[in-house]
Amino acid sequence: MHELDLENSGGDKPADSALCGVAQLSLRHFRNYLSESVSLSQGFNVVSGPNAQGKTNLLEALYLLGTARLLRGVRDREAIAIGETSASVKGSLASQPTEIEIRIEESVRKSAYLNGLKLPRASDVLGRLPCVSVSSFDLALAQGEPSGRRLFLDLELSQTYPSYLRALSLYKKALEHRNALLKAARETMVDSAQFETWETHMAQGGAEIRRMRGEFLEELDPLGRAIHGTLGGGEALGLRFAPKDAHDTAEGLFRAFVQGRVEDIMRGTTTMGPHRDDLQIEVDDRDARLFGSQGQQRTAVISLKLATLLLARQQGRVPLLLLDDMLSDLDERRRQNLTQWVLDHAGQAVLTCTEPESAGASLLARSKVFRVTSGRISEA
Repeated sequence: MHELDLENSGGDKPADSALCGVAQLSLRHFRNYLSESVSLSQGFNVVSGPNAQGKTNLLEALYLLGTARLLRGVRDREAIAIGETSASVKGSLASQPTEIEIRIEESVRKSAYLNGLKLPRASDVLGRLPCVSVSSFDLALAQGEPSGRRLFLDLELSQTYPSYLRALSLYKKALEHRNALLKAARETMVDSAQFETWETHMAQGGAEIRRMRGEFLEELDPLGRAIHGTLGGGEALGLRFAPKDAHDTAEGLFRAFVQGRVEDIMRGTTTMGPHRDDLQIEVDDRDARLFGSQGQQRTAVISLKLATLLLARQQGRVPLLLLDDMLSDLDERRRQNLTQWVLDHAGQAVLTCTEPESAGASLLARSKVFRVTSGRISEA
């Protein structure tokens, strides 16, 4: 399970209605940017330029501010410019007098700062700059393993609900302790009371995780279907929560952990629970991972991601939208439909493309346009 730390703030109510975005972005020794600063429009921003010049790196910096994660899922130190020992990304929020900074150093864990004050954990930035990113890396949601889809659910829910992050932290820590006991029990006798302590925590956190994942996907499914109906080629999209086992209460999970203990000791790991769950993405009632073409998978993933933005908007906040060179991968009809959707529903959006014209005349007319060349950003 992906590591997400305990969020400090409390309560489950989403943030008050607001457009989420960045007014000023500053990069230092981040990827191929040595020292750059850019003022973004609170509406639409089109970032153009040839490949391998830094367009995706710019989007990754914005994604890092919102999620404390790199867009490409690599080790943090790989984002530090060659020859340097540290990197920083700083953003001034558009909707409030708040500055977020993420610092990455070679030999220590990345750190986060809010208005210059260091936060206890980098993940404490979650929820301060909600963002939705759509890039080629997201194809793994439809093509890859369940772990990537669980991470998607964890990040989306953690950005909105602090209680989800608390439950996830409780479950993960208890899971680590239980797995350690399972390995130890293969060599020596372990008191069942030690197992029960951690299995109780796992059951409590796990039931909350499954409840919130299920409710989230119930809300997301009709939104994804509607968006896919606009972008797709007539196929129907389905989003379904696929838990590893049928236990959805704390009591049921606890009994399952106790009853499965002997087998888990033999395997040396916990074989059931939320850390084994999946998100089923279907096109015309067929698993997109097994039966979908790459075009169908791409459209399904775009629809899934845009549905999260629409759901957040209904809950009172409009996340920053990051679209990384997705327009060039679509045919003309889908491109026009996606462009119109962005115009109708997005707040602040940053779109990358090789040529600005691919964004379409209607979007381009309302956008601030930038050009990226060799890690330098200029207004076009």
